[in-house]
Amino acid sequence: MRIVLLNLCIALLAGSAFASTLDGYDRAAVADENYRLAHGDEVMPESVNDPELADIMKKYVYADIPHQAKLTLTERKLVEIVVLTTAQNHKFLARVIDGSLNLGVKAIEIREALYHIAPYIGFPKVFEALEIADEIFTRHGITLPLENQGTTTDADRFEKGLAFQVGTYGERINQMRDATPDFQKHLQDDLSAFCFGDTYTRGTHDLKMREMLTMAVIGTLGTGEPQYKSHVAGTLAAGATQEEVIGVITVMNPYIGFPRTLNALRIANEVFSERAKQ
Repeated sequence: MRIVLLNLCIALLAGSAFASTLDGYDRAAVADENYRLAHGDEVMPESVNDPELADIMKKYVYADIPHQAKLTLTERKLVEIVVLTTAQNHKFLARVIDGSLNLGVKAIEIREALYHIAPYIGFPKVFEALEIADEIFTRHGITLPLENQGTTTDADRFEKGLAFQVGTYGERINQMRDATPDFQKHLQDDLSAFCFGDTYTRGTHDLKMREMLTMAVIGTLGTGEPQYKSHVAGTLAAGATQEEVIGVITVMNPYIGFPRTLNALRIANEVFSERAKQ
């Protein structure tokens, strides 16, 4: 009886206005092709012992997400890389880095994405990810170390970082600094010099890409709502569309799950609403 009712509901929905965004394309064929482009004839390791869940994941990650996320291929892969690094999913990280190179993402783009997230997750996690990346780079015949991309010195990193903060996020940065007690000001100085002076001013990635990466990392951590909201706004201010912001959240979803995804979506919608009123 339950199966009959389920089939009836499916039939009613199929003939109703509740059309799915997943309609209109062959998920299995798209997933197989996208997986082949990234990984060649390699069999998905998870499919050996758990073929059903592996099939669900393959169609979701390699068909639905690329179909839905309004991002370039490079943007999608770099978001995946920083999310997996933040979550310390090293097996999946290795696979995504290898596949990204096969798809044409440049090693310097991957390295700079990893360098960018050190202020948010700490040096140890980033160096662990770089060990994985460097081994894969070497396997692909890429000579290490890659070229330098830094643009600051010890003499100007704080000045350039603070100028970048104020220029990007507005006068509230100076107000925040003025309101900070003297015994805590060193942390504000470190934020300006390290996070923005040493990091945001580096080459390879523009501000829009860097804000997307920051969004992805803070959303994966799931513990920094004010910072996440600030960087959603920063991503939009850097030239991203609302669809691209949602694209970042969409790419994050298979790796962080729906609770954090929906929380990230709620915050993004708050930013969209506030900007619409301005």
